[in-house]
Amino acid sequence: MPRKPKGGYQSPFTRHGLRLGDAPRLGFTTFTIHECGYLPHGSDWNHPAVLSPFWRLYRNGASGCHVRFGKENFPLQPDRLLLIPDATPFDCVCETRAPHLWLHFTPLQTTSAFPRRPIVLPLTPLLGALVESLIAARTAADSPLTRQHLYHHAAALLHSAFARLEIPIAPEAPERLDQILRFLHSQLAGDLSNAVLARRAIMGESVFIRWFKQHTGLTPALYVQQARARHAAQLLALTDRTIEQIAADCGFPNRFYFTRVFRRHFTSGPAEYRRRQVRAG
Repeated sequence: MPRKPKGGYQSPFTRHGLRLGDAPRLGFTTFTIHECGYLPHGSDWNHPAVLSPFWRLYRNGASGCHVRFGKENFPLQPDRLLLIPDATPFDCVCETRAPHLWLHFTPLQTTSAFPRRPIVLPLTPLLGALVESLIAARTAADSPLTRQHLYHHAAALLHSAFARLEIPIAPEAPERLDQILRFLHSQLAGDLSNAVLARRAIMGESVFIRWFKQHTGLTPALYVQQARARHAAQLLALTDRTIEQIAADCGFPNRFYFTRVFRRHFTSGPAEYRRRQVRAG
């Protein structure tokens, strides 16, 4: 009869390891991966005025295509990855056929406002090996197991790419603020008035507004409005729900008010924004 274990080692921490419980504050993150695509002879990649509520990663196996951001061009070439943050306007320009790999994804946590511009990452040997593994997984016969492998390969590439970014360290935030923000993002369709949030923070309303702005840089009302608009943009791009349904799901009282607020944050109305989304890579 096997002996019962005596216990011990029930904590994940030891005297010799480096604790990573504060990893989110240090800039570590995980991802929701929306789509992975690969075209060995990609073409027809000319799309003006792309503006997405999710991030994109591109890598081309040959020269001839580029991303235009304002007056700058960012060539897609075999020796680099291109990361494009969400809410970054750009044009896709392609002059030839080229092997084209893409990932559409959303970081589940970012610790600061990334500059809204494309980011070029040189393709190190590690990143190059991960790219080849991802292409092999994407071109394998489709099955549930293949999709599982594809997800892990995509996540490995994203983690390795983000490990090369200089991500600013987020300042310590009060635990009470973290609780308020988690509640806020989980209840975007509900009542998120200053009074409701202040009661949840156990503060007077005027004190709460000053405290919230001190730690986030925004008033609670503007923060809620931005959070609702950004969530609406994701639903417009990633679902087939009607604009009326999305307005209700994001806490807007009607489509007309939703359109006015959405245009303020994304420079176009919801219907136009949905039409401009590019479903290909």
